[in-house]
Amino acid sequence: MSLMKPKISVIIPSFNQGQFIEETLISLINQNYDSLEIIIIDGGSKDQTPDIIKKYNKHITYWISEKDTGQSEAINKGFHKATGNIITWLNSDDYYEPGTLQKVANEFIADNQLSILHGKSILFGKEVKQKIIGLDYDIALCEYFPYMRFPQPSSFFQKEALVNVLPVNNALHYAMDFELIVKMLLTGSKIKRTGETLSSYRMHASSKSNNHLSFLKEWSLVVGNFFNSVNGGENYLKILIELGIIENNVNVLYTNTLNLKKEELETVFLQHLNVCYHYNYREFNKKECNRISHYLKLNFNAFYHSNNYVNYNNRLKFIPKFVFNFIRKTFQ
Repeated sequence: MSLMKPKISVIIPSFNQGQFIEETLISLINQNYDSLEIIIIDGGSKDQTPDIIKKYNKHITYWISEKDTGQSEAINKGFHKATGNIITWLNSDDYYEPGTLQKVANEFIADNQLSILHGKSILFGKEVKQKIIGLDYDIALCEYFPYMRFPQPSSFFQKEALVNVLPVNNALHYAMDFELIVKMLLTGSKIKRTGETLSSYRMHASSKSNNHLSFLKEWSLVVGNFFNSVNGGENYLKILIELGIIENNVNVLYTNTLNLKKEELETVFLQHLNVCYHYNYREFNKKECNRISHYLKLNFNAFYHSNNYVNYNNRLKFIPKFVFNFIRKTFQ
C-alpha cells in the first residue's frame, strides 16, 4: 500500500446497544488517527443509541438508523459507504485498544501485498474471566479453513481484496466473517497474524457469542461450501453429510484459485470435526460427541488418541451433567 497514511473505514453495526456504543465511539475518537472514517448503520434502535450518535455527530462520517434484517445487512450497507483503503467493522458493544489504528496502518504500509490482518482481543464481561484470545503463533494457510481462528474485532481488510468477495452473506448471522475470510483466502489474499492486542471483545447476556452451537452450524455450512469448491473436497463433503454435521443441500461454489494438497484438505476436515466435537462437548451433547469420536476412532485412530477423545468421552459418560457444568463454569 503506497499511502503513508491510509484511510481506515470502521463500520459500526448497531441495534439497541445504547449502554455500550458510547464507549465504542470514544475508543475510536481517542485513536487520534486523522484519516479515519466512522460509519454507523443502526437497525432502528429504540433506546438511547440515536441520541448518543448525535452527541458525537461531528466525528462520524455517515450514519443511518432504519430497520434491517440483521448485522450482515448492516455491514453490507456500511461497505457501500466505505471509502477507506482499509476496512473493517466493530460491533457496538466492543472497542479498540489505544493505538490500534496506527499499528494496523503500519502493518499495511509495510506490506502492500497484505489483504487480511488479525490480532488478539481482550475477552471480558460480567461473569466472564477476563483473558486474551487470539492466535499465539502463525498457522498454515489451510488451518484458517476449518473454523474462525481469530476474534473478528481485531481483524482488518484491504479494500481492493475485500471488494472481490462482497457482499457479506445476509443469510448468515454468526459466520459471515468466517465466510468472508474463506472466500478471500481461496482467491489468493495474503493473511498475517500480529501478536498485538487490538480490541476488547465484550461478552454479555445478549451477546451472539454465547450461542456456540449456532456459530458451529454456520461454520459447518461454510466448510461444506469450501469442500464443494476445491478439487478433492467431494469425499470430505460427503462424510460431513453422512455424519449429520451439514445437510445434503450444499450447492454453493466459492471462487477458488488455490491448489490445496490432499494432506491440507485432511487437516481442514479433521480440525473441523475436532471443533464440532468440542462445541458439542461444551453443551453435554453425548450423542453428537459419540458419533464424531466413533468415526474418528475407526478412520483416524492416531488423531483420535492424540486428541484425548477417550478422556473426554469418559467424562461425558461418568460425570453427571450438573457437575460437568459446574466444573466448566468454575474453571473456564
